[in-house]
Amino acid sequence: MALQLPELIFLTLLLSGSIGIFIWICLVFYLKSKWLPFLEDKLDDGVKFYTLNIFFSGQGVLQYGTVFISSFHAKRYGMLEKRNNVPKHVQRLFVFSFCWFMLSFFLMVASTIILVVYDL
Repeated sequence: MALQLPELIFLTLLLSGSIGIFIWICLVFYLKSKWLPFLEDKLDDGVKFYTLNIFFSGQGVLQYGTVFISSFHAKRYGMLEKRNNVPKHVQRLFVFSFCWFMLSFFLMVASTIILVVYDL
């Protein structure tokens, strides 16, 4: 029994999104151990909230990613001037992590939409 095209697309999107989320979680572990404490010192005046556990670290990685992407969010969080004190390669890591998460999440949502539309 061969897979139909919608089933094949659904499985491909689901597998790609799942692998992407797994890679993002590994990236969060790396950022938590190496760069998250540095950013908490620079941007949050030493308040250690995002390094408490992995769940908060994931939220922190996404928040700092938005701070580095958007000046609106940086101003909203009071970090507009402070973000210039962070090296560009660290900013790129957090922006990459944010984009990677969004892409993986979009792939998983797209697979769910295909599942619902085609009633697989």
